[in-house]
Amino acid sequence: MIRRAFFYWQFPAAVILPAWILVGWGVFAATGWQIIGLIVGVMMLTVAMLATAGLIFARKDVRAERAVSWLDVGLLTVLHALIIAVGFFTSATALLGTLSVVAVIALFWSGIIQLVMETRRRVRAAMAGFEAQAQATRINTAPRSPRIDGEYIVIETSDRQSPPRV
Repeated sequence: MIRRAFFYWQFPAAVILPAWILVGWGVFAATGWQIIGLIVGVMMLTVAMLATAGLIFARKDVRAERAVSWLDVGLLTVLHALIIAVGFFTSATALLGTLSVVAVIALFWSGIIQLVMETRRRVRAAMAGFEAQAQATRINTAPRSPRIDGEYIVIETSDRQSPPRV
């Protein structure tokens, strides 16, 4: 149930949590220049969260189960908690912002690694199925005898050139 909740929450969170940072900084007395600078950071955070959600959604197992992995749940929980904490604009905001960037990077690379591993597993399973089918075909078919249709013309080629005749 938790994994499924994170599956449905990850795309709305990419919009809601960055908006919380803007609202929180406005409520907790950030200056106007800080908020203007924050707008760029919030846009980058939104794009990063959408990219990581896209990587997670790209995995076939995630789409089939409609649930993210437990590793994704842990990383998303850390990231979302850090973003909520950044929205309170405290003296630790710079540290929390840095940790948020680290969490986004960890989530991004985790998504890539999980996607590659799942794809590798699916490709290996497909190749094993093809090999089994080819082996069954070889076993079930009788060996063919050479065709005897008449005369053949054989053209021999060689990679070396013969020496010039004098």
